Amino acid sequence: MAAKGKIQRARWSQVRLAPIVLLSGPEDLLADRARQLLRVAAQQQASDQQQEVEFSDLDAREYASGSLLSVASPSLFAQPRFIWVDHLEQMTDAFLSDAIDYIGQADPDVTVVLRHRKGVRGKKLLTAIRDVASALEVECAELKRDDDKQTFVREELQLAGRRIDPDAARALVDAFSADTTELAAACRQLVADVTENITRADIDRYFGGRVETTGFAIADAALAGQTAKALVLVRHAGQQGMNAVPIVAAIATKVRLMAAVCEVHASPQQLASRVGGAPWQIRRAQQDAARWNPVELGRAVRAVADTDAQIKGQSVDGGYALERLVRRLATRRIGS
Repeated sequence: MAAKGKIQRARWSQVRLAPIVLLSGPEDLLADRARQLLRVAAQQQASDQQQEVEFSDLDAREYASGSLLSVASPSLFAQPRFIWVDHLEQMTDAFLSDAIDYIGQADPDVTVVLRHRKGVRGKKLLTAIRDVASALEVECAELKRDDDKQTFVREELQLAGRRIDPDAARALVDAFSADTTELAAACRQLVADVTENITRADIDRYFGGRVETTGFAIADAALAGQTAKALVLVRHAGQQGMNAVPIVAAIATKVRLMAAVCEVHASPQQLASRVGGAPWQIRRAQQDAARWNPVELGRAVRAVADTDAQIKGQSVDGGYALERLVRRLATRRIGS
């Protein structure tokens, strides 16, 4: 429990009913999932009490004075109520006034879920909400990093009673990295179609067309010395119109991690916090680095940096620069 006068906090996947729930931050995917979980929890709680929930939706952009207090007031049959209020970042003055009045006397039988994406509009209200001990805040930070998206995948599948292998989670994120909505839909498909632990083979089976040509797939093939496979993937990527920049970024990530663990005698768990990677990533990097020596990896880091500069403007043909890098890495002919 949080200290008196301070809001409680929870991850989206662990959200629970409270008189006031604030979903803050720009990531609508996390906010939508939290909202769905809350609705299900409200329906389940009411069902256990042999009641039905009264659902109401309000838009803070078009709010009319008195609306919140009206829908939050006890009904004739004392039904539990669930009130969804969207667009707090564009709230009217009337909503600001009514909401501040309401949170001071929030009904414990009512769940009011408030969605605020970003901005300073309503700062006074947010401050007041965060000073309520019985309130709950879920931070919906934008899913920018692949690690954050993989965490989302694991939590989404865990809620459905599924486990996913680390390399399968990474492959799924690689395939749908540009669209978190599609990533969530892919998770739902896996839940519907796979009844056991989700493996890389499952990802390839259902999303093979999306997965087979990605930056990490190219990097994996090149650094494993699979020259022909790596070049085929690069050319396939070019035919699909994929940008070379994220491909080189994926290669850079793997090469730098390999350089960090090369000839370092420690367990993946010990190295994880030191070099900035998950234990499974460290383990894979150690396996890849076993084929290389420190001098070669140092040259590889420089070669990747040079290629990155070329594809960002210093070379007329970025595709050629990428293919040349992949060929050099796969054959370990990276010069001096």
